[in-house]
Amino acid sequence: MQNKKKLLLLSIIQFVLLLALLGNIMYFKQSADTFKIKSESLDPVEPLLGHYAALSYDFDSITMKNWKGEAKPKEGEKVYIVFQKGQNDIYQFDYVTDHRPKHSKYIKATIQYTYIAEEEEIVINHNLGRFYIPESQMDKYNQGGTKYIVTVQQKGDRSVVKAVDVQ
Repeated sequence: MQNKKKLLLLSIIQFVLLLALLGNIMYFKQSADTFKIKSESLDPVEPLLGHYAALSYDFDSITMKNWKGEAKPKEGEKVYIVFQKGQNDIYQFDYVTDHRPKHSKYIKATIQYTYIAEEEEIVINHNLGRFYIPESQMDKYNQGGTKYIVTVQQKGDRSVVKAVDVQ
């Protein structure tokens, strides 16, 4: 009898945790702001991972003229990619900073590494690089170099790709 109560309690705790996780995901999807940015495809098919659009952005690698942080950028540092509204409600990359903007659309990212070519370049790591393609739409996306309009959902520091449309 004692073991049945423990098992029932454990099952209830697991069920409540599952509901909390699903509730968090659904709350994010319903309450997050959306905005659109431009992207380009690099390599749309990976045999081991399935079909996806590997997306490339203007802000994947920046120079110091795009940096508006207070300190010199360092590897592993948290940064914010800031956008400004452009034509047709599509947001354009504006700058990268090390402090959270208050009244702008932004994506939280990390500096992957910096290197010096003609001028100092900063490579940024963010979570918007891949979008998995539904099997029925594979042919539309299965072309390298395709230009996309990416719809991003953002709330606080969390950003995800909501949809990808061929331009």
